Amino acid sequence: MGVSEKTRKIVWAEAGGRCAICRSEVITPGTDCDDPSVFGEEAHIVARSKGGPRSGGLDTDSRHSHMNLLLLCSRHHKQIDDQPNHFTVERLREIKERHAAWVRRSLDGKTAGGPRLVPDPAFPQPQVLALITRGNPLWNMIKTSAAFEYALPDGLPDDDESLIVEFLDILRDYLDIAPELHSVRENRDAEKSLAHYIQGIAEKDFLVGAHVRHMLYVDGRDDPLAWPVLRVEIQPVSGAIVTDQAGRPYADGPGKEQGDEGQGGGTRS
Repeated sequence: MGVSEKTRKIVWAEAGGRCAICRSEVITPGTDCDDPSVFGEEAHIVARSKGGPRSGGLDTDSRHSHMNLLLLCSRHHKQIDDQPNHFTVERLREIKERHAAWVRRSLDGKTAGGPRLVPDPAFPQPQVLALITRGNPLWNMIKTSAAFEYALPDGLPDDDESLIVEFLDILRDYLDIAPELHSVRENRDAEKSLAHYIQGIAEKDFLVGAHVRHMLYVDGRDDPLAWPVLRVEIQPVSGAIVTDQAGRPYADGPGKEQGDEGQGGGTRS
């Protein structure tokens, strides 16, 4: 399985439609008789083939994940493949991270223009996180989302942090492959896998909260593109406030047993 269309959209959105090295736009304007010319390419950080530049031990899904791809112009894509001793895996990951930070600053208004995410006025923005206790509700959120963000507490014991980070990595992977899972069995297996992690996290006295923010990807050229963003937070039971959907805390606090988001319960930190 190669790079999915959803993964390509994530790579282009995170890069702001610009080369991660020279930061030039990787699309030229159209003419009165021709479409725009696209010369942006999704480059693999760890090579997609065993004999390629920067080959490594990633499995197929990880190699084609947006975490292992960065957007480059065709000139710089050729350069990094011709010069693998200089453009190492570590250097390319640093280039990707720095470029993503530059794009975020640009979208925050410090640099005018360029692609950006804006709230979709057709949907109310969630004020609280839905309390997640089963795999099915979270899987439904994953299937409808285009991007993923997360939060977890600082200063966790190593065992707790390892479990939570593994869970968040699984969420990111599922976000990439969800469009390719069509059968009931594949979807059910994904739900069971999520439920296993949610139960393990709950046994360590943490709550899983999530919501989907409906955003629009705006680039000034085409019609805005729906871009739902899944946010997942892990909070210790002792530090979370369990509320109703309006954000009003329940009188009995987080210790009172509540349902998942299908029953109206929510959490906020």
